[in-house]
Amino acid sequence: MTCFSHTDCSLLISDRNQIYLILPAFLLLTLSYGGLIAPKLNLLLSLICRVHYAEQDLTTDELVKALADVDRNCQTAEMHARVSKFSMSVSLIHGILAAVISPKMGVLSDRIGRCPVLAISALGPLMSNLILILAAKSTSLYGYRWFLVGAVFDGLSGSVTAMMATAHAYATDCTAPEKRATAFGLFHACLFAGMAIGPAFGGYLVKTTGSILSTFYAAIITEILFVFFVLFVIPESVSRQHRLDAQEVHRLNREFNTGRSINVRELVRRMNFLQPLGVLVPKDGTRAVIKKNLMLLSFIDTLLLGSGAGGMMIVILYAEFTFGWTSTEAGYFMSIGGSVRAFVLIILLPVIMKFLRSRDPDGLHHVGASFSDITLIRFAIICEFIAFFGYMVSRNSVEFALSSCLGAVGGIASPTLQSTLTKHVAKENVGALLGALSLLHCICQIIAPTIFSTIYAYTVGWYPKAVFFAFLFIFGTIFVCSLFISKNVEGSLYDSDEIHEGVTAYRDDYELLSGNTRGTHHDSDEE
Repeated sequence: MTCFSHTDCSLLISDRNQIYLILPAFLLLTLSYGGLIAPKLNLLLSLICRVHYAEQDLTTDELVKALADVDRNCQTAEMHARVSKFSMSVSLIHGILAAVISPKMGVLSDRIGRCPVLAISALGPLMSNLILILAAKSTSLYGYRWFLVGAVFDGLSGSVTAMMATAHAYATDCTAPEKRATAFGLFHACLFAGMAIGPAFGGYLVKTTGSILSTFYAAIITEILFVFFVLFVIPESVSRQHRLDAQEVHRLNREFNTGRSINVRELVRRMNFLQPLGVLVPKDGTRAVIKKNLMLLSFIDTLLLGSGAGGMMIVILYAEFTFGWTSTEAGYFMSIGGSVRAFVLIILLPVIMKFLRSRDPDGLHHVGASFSDITLIRFAIICEFIAFFGYMVSRNSVEFALSSCLGAVGGIASPTLQSTLTKHVAKENVGALLGALSLLHCICQIIAPTIFSTIYAYTVGWYPKAVFFAFLFIFGTIFVCSLFISKNVEGSLYDSDEIHEGVTAYRDDYELLSGNTRGTHHDSDEE
């Protein structure tokens, strides 16, 4: 059997089976995330609506009557503006903490293994859900502020960003490079499948129990089962020897830093959380064309993720405001989009990849992005552009849902981009690359929702569709950037293997002396 990276082969029948073992656990977690998207938003809307009517000097009977029909009395432009502004604060807290924590979680997974880090990433959302249940049951007029506390716990665990990066690292540990795109696609398909089933199940629970809190209880149970599954069922992909080596490097680094004098330069170095992004601008003899592709692909990937992170809440808020949707309709809408994305990634993507590769057989023998990679990326961007244009011009819920289905086809962009990026770095730098991408994703999850929420908050009262022009501008910019990606680069990643080896040796010696270890290690040879 062939093992890749630091996989403990003795635990498994085959590498392929190892990937399939983790997918059910990942699907279990995404079920809880998907089921809470609409209920969280509507819980926040009802809590803020309660504050609004309490500030109107209404009598007790009038207040009770106003809050009795939240779906009707709270679906106003003023309420949506207040929810959007507060959601911006929640996203800001969550994003800042996740941006700081996520890269550290990647380094931690080298020392303690991937599975414990996957479990830690699920504990934050679990604590957040417990806090939101207390907020819903609170008699305080300002109970909605507990959403900020929940965002703290969620961010401190790295949340979904750290989860995806660690899952991709797990797949990288035990998957050959040529199979990596398929593995990444399966994780994304699992994510969207969970997002599809979760909202439908959440909508059914709300409708059956008559309580929005039932979805939170179900999510907590699901997250507990996920933690148990990854800790006691899934085999660890990082070998014991590699974990011991990483722990020793960490210990030496900590002892070295403890003895160093603290000056301004040293303090700035330790506080520089952007340091992991250095892998996207390599200085190890990497060819200029490879550097250009790295920057373009990471830029496109980051903007696409930011549009998705900021667009999800805006799309639901817009539909509730325009078409009078409730949690049930919003849940069904999420389910339709997630189902189409899962179908595209599991069934359609492999078929398209096989067809495109047959048209470009030489692409397998080159480094960097292939013809099939670039074609899929551009096609996905076009689908996203048309989908958001469809949201803007939709006249009813059916047209709105059809636009979502077209946008779901654009889901092939993310796994294709990330698998393509791994072809632009050496095997020993894949972990560092995924950590850098997780940092970019976290930063974008701070900025994008803030921008889109602000636009929607200030335009929903007079022209709710204005926010979609911002999305169309971003997708247009991304498509233009994709035109400059070079395909089928001949030769190696480096100008000269001798120069690369010399630069790498010098850098490793410098980092050992300075205590500035990268937190990544060379992959072991294939067994």
